[in-house]
Amino acid sequence: VVDDENVYNFQVAIRPSRTQGGQQVELPVCSGVLIRGEQVNPTTSVLEDAYYVLTSATCALSGSTLDLFIGKNEVKATATPDVAALQSSTAIIHPEFLRTFTKADLAIIPIDATIGAAATATALLVSIDDTPSKYLASRVSMSGWGYPNDVFKAPAPRLRQISSRVVPNVVCKLAHLGKPITGEHLCTAGLINKGPCTGDSGAPLIVQSTVNFSRSLKVIGLATLTPNDGCSRGRPGIFTRIGSYLRWIQTVTNYDPERTR
Repeated sequence: VVDDENVYNFQVAIRPSRTQGGQQVELPVCSGVLIRGEQVNPTTSVLEDAYYVLTSATCALSGSTLDLFIGKNEVKATATPDVAALQSSTAIIHPEFLRTFTKADLAIIPIDATIGAAATATALLVSIDDTPSKYLASRVSMSGWGYPNDVFKAPAPRLRQISSRVVPNVVCKLAHLGKPITGEHLCTAGLINKGPCTGDSGAPLIVQSTVNFSRSLKVIGLATLTPNDGCSRGRPGIFTRIGSYLRWIQTVTNYDPERTR
């Protein structure tokens, strides 16, 4: 459990909902991360900071509306979201996901007009490397509100974090027969109760990096193809490799890899 809200204050809890039988029904919380890009001010024609939530398309499309909780560790049913009832159609879905529903599981949600509601949040750096061997054996962490295990079949009330290492994709392919794992994915070692579970879609895979002689956190993957047949089996975690889609992220957000947070 993550107790210090300052450690993962880049993380965004996304609570989807949809109308069923005339009533609004809340769905399990999923995850995203806050990133900073730029946009042109229409009045001054000057580039200004703009903020976005980078998440999985699976998460963004799971409801008709989305509530966003920015930089919060605990998401109670009665909590007031920082961004309420955002239409899911606002999310920009990677076009390849709309064709395949398995590859490029990414979405970007523009929230520049509402970031003032989360002044304590920190934008996260984005991986720029798509080399297949990059990050192999690196120590990484993942955080999310997904099911803690197969016994507690409900989202975690507080943000939870686990540590692991990146393993070769062939390990994933052997453990997840039939799943379309490609070079655009990253995999983490399979440990009992230490991997993405139901509700962890979009959960970030984080690595420490050094930028301008200072250590920073960087998102290198987002949880995808999360298991629906049990999370306690010790299978490797599967993540969309962010570096493989950097050009698309830059096109949508004007993200500048040279800027530090």
